[in-house]
Amino acid sequence: MSDLPTLYGYDPSSYVFSVRSLLEEKGADYHRIPVDVIAGEPRSEAHRRLHPFGKVPVFVHGDLRILETAAILRYINDTFEGPSFVPENPVDRARMDMAMGLHDSYGYPAIVRVIGYHRFPAYSGHPTRADVEQELDGLHTLFTELMRNRGDSAFLAGERPSLADFFVAPACFYLELVGESTRFAEIPGFDAWWQRVKTLPGYRASIPDLSEWGERVEA
Repeated sequence: MSDLPTLYGYDPSSYVFSVRSLLEEKGADYHRIPVDVIAGEPRSEAHRRLHPFGKVPVFVHGDLRILETAAILRYINDTFEGPSFVPENPVDRARMDMAMGLHDSYGYPAIVRVIGYHRFPAYSGHPTRADVEQELDGLHTLFTELMRNRGDSAFLAGERPSLADFFVAPACFYLELVGESTRFAEIPGFDAWWQRVKTLPGYRASIPDLSEWGERVEA
């Protein structure tokens, strides 16, 4: 497949942010087609032909169409030139997969509620402050477990960044953006890991333009 891949997505989406971070870290060329989540474009008939559940991102490469961020990240890692971000040894691969699975199950739904409270209350079902506190408690448990899983490693699954770091980083970006990140600094190892991730070129190159939210966030 020689054609450039195409990423369909909404740049502020944390999952699109993850995919873009890996593509940038790999130095891969790709097309971007915006799909405005807030405007409801994922529910359009045209987008549902790409993703029957009306979600982003969607990654298309030649005749291959990939749904689900974890699958997209694996494909990019295995297909495009540049360093691999999947650990070689089975222990670290298990740590990577566990971190990604935990975030998918317990992190992403909470992040949507927290960010929705601060930025898009109507879109998010008008969560209350009590709802947000409950979600933040769950995120504290999640990040505590991720740091426990990380141990003394520099990154979530070893001494080099893995797919897990790109997967989780956007959540931390948004928690910092809305001023809800300070409570996580007390978790042993969290701040050192987060500061390390923020130096990754792919992460920095993929920080979304949030001017439509009334501000531009710089790296």
